[in-house]
Amino acid sequence: MSADSRPHGERLFARYAYHPNEKGYCGPDGAPLLAEVARGEGAGVDVRGAATRFSGAWPYLTVIGRLLACDPLDERAVRAYWTGSVEGDAIDPAVFWRELLAIIGPRAGSYWAYLDESLAAEAAPHHAFHVFGVYPWTRLLSTGRPEPVEVLESCAILPATVVHADATHWRVRGLRLVYREGILALDDSDDANAERDVTVPFGDTATAGEKVAIHWGAVAEVLDGETAGGLEARVSAQLARVNARLAAS
Repeated sequence: MSADSRPHGERLFARYAYHPNEKGYCGPDGAPLLAEVARGEGAGVDVRGAATRFSGAWPYLTVIGRLLACDPLDERAVRAYWTGSVEGDAIDPAVFWRELLAIIGPRAGSYWAYLDESLAAEAAPHHAFHVFGVYPWTRLLSTGRPEPVEVLESCAILPATVVHADATHWRVRGLRLVYREGILALDDSDDANAERDVTVPFGDTATAGEKVAIHWGAVAEVLDGETAGGLEARVSAQLARVNARLAAS
């Protein structure tokens, strides 16, 4: 397979999977190979073999692919998982959660005992549900420590707007995650924290005003306005469901 003939879904998977993998949080060793794929190189890299070893993402891709009647690494399934999509939104969340729980429930053990039918109220076939619902950190917010919010914001995929971009330095302005008075929210207040420097590992180009997806402090991809708006809406909706749980606990 030449790099140019690689299915776009595999390149899209690599773009979002690279960042946590490079930091050692998820998947097998091999971050540089995923970066090659994301850049349109790495013709001989076995993306499927790597993807199946992502204990977080692969169960979602498997279920989403089955419900969309496509391969787990088809662009339709990959897009639905990482940023969400209109097609993914049409999936019945109850059916999705039932099928996902059948895979991840037996693996969770006593440490993640909260993964049961009660989480169906938050279920959605995209990454934001994994971060804020399945991932344990929202259950540590009440400690008052900064780490839960820091990890949740880093792991979440959030849209941002390019302020400055050149060959070596990108600065973006975007929503930040905050936890105030028991509420987890996206903050777009006009303070200095809204702007930050990000890394650009895949050689992307952009101009000021364009939208990008930020994952673990890096640009995962440049987004069109519709995809960026949908991503923000899905994260906001997910936080609303999380806050309902937090208020009841």
